[in-house]
Amino acid sequence: AILVVSNLAELSLEDAQLLRVLAYKLSAYKAYPEAVAISRKVVAIREEEPQSYRDLGLALAQAGEYQQAIETLYKVVERPWDQRFRDVQLIAMNEINNIVNTQKGLRTSFIDKRLLKKEPVDVRVVLSWDTDSCDMDLWVTDPKDEKCYYQNTLTYLGGKISRDVTQGYGPEEFMLKKAEKGKYKVQVDYFGTRSQKQLMPVNLRITFYTHYGTSQQKQQETTVRLSNAKEVIEVGSFEF
Repeated sequence: AILVVSNLAELSLEDAQLLRVLAYKLSAYKAYPEAVAISRKVVAIREEEPQSYRDLGLALAQAGEYQQAIETLYKVVERPWDQRFRDVQLIAMNEINNIVNTQKGLRTSFIDKRLLKKEPVDVRVVLSWDTDSCDMDLWVTDPKDEKCYYQNTLTYLGGKISRDVTQGYGPEEFMLKKAEKGKYKVQVDYFGTRSQKQLMPVNLRITFYTHYGTSQQKQQETTVRLSNAKEVIEVGSFEF
């Protein structure tokens, strides 16, 4: 499967969208060095986009290159970006803190000390996508059947969702500090698109974490393709 999907890279070497989803699939297949190599190509093509560095940083972390990972992710935090990429710095900083707090001996002197903190959460879900200028909405429904999304950003159980990203590639993030036992349902709403590639499907990357930021952290990841705007898809559910 890795060999077959890697042929994508030969079809259109300068297509960042294609290479980005290829890196996601390689990551899902646990082909981490290959995912890093493809993510570096995306950075070379789209260095003006913070998501390129975030994707590379996460791929480096999965490959065990933790120092390089936090240095790459910190580029997302410290550099100025176009206003349509709002909130990506906050999410990248959460990911830096997670790596720093779960891996020993990392050099952090280049990071503003005010940003380093321990904030473990029981449940975290992150959505990102591969097509620019698309409005995707992350919905997470908790065991009390309350849906956390852009119109209900703080739930009774304490679930919080990041600001709605209506342009760019996301990411959008749901976090719950103290989770209640039960089933959590994850959905994505393809709200609309301003993309010039609007007739093309959009590939989503959804990552689920439990006990995020602790030694008991577990992670699952999936990629899903959406074809039509106004489409709602249930990505999956998980038990806590």
